[in-house]
Amino acid sequence: MNEASGVVMVVEDDAAIRDLMSEELGSQGLSVIGASSGEEALMFLETQRVDVIIMDLRMPGMNGVETSIAIKHRFPNLPIILCTVCSEYQVRPFIGREVQAYLPKPFSLNQLNNTVQAALANSL
Repeated sequence: MNEASGVVMVVEDDAAIRDLMSEELGSQGLSVIGASSGEEALMFLETQRVDVIIMDLRMPGMNGVETSIAIKHRFPNLPIILCTVCSEYQVRPFIGREVQAYLPKPFSLNQLNNTVQAALANSL
């Protein structure tokens, strides 16, 4: 895969998954910001420019959909990828409104890279 540019925020409460995603996306030439909660993601967005967000659905505090709604109020064009073990059927009502894409867990590194690249292509 060609090296890309852009800033991706990975919002994931599981540190191992967050680190894996961050390491892989960083190896593709992307800058990565990690956040462990929806609240932390909202704080980072006050001062950081982000091109794409990958967000877990199930997190303590604000879940992924609640956080996405809050982000979309301030940044309506910021692409958000919802990453979850839930089925696409369960996530489908949110796609196109709060989130632009769905990345199923478990995911392959190719799926991760392809989904992020597609979101970046549509946002930059």
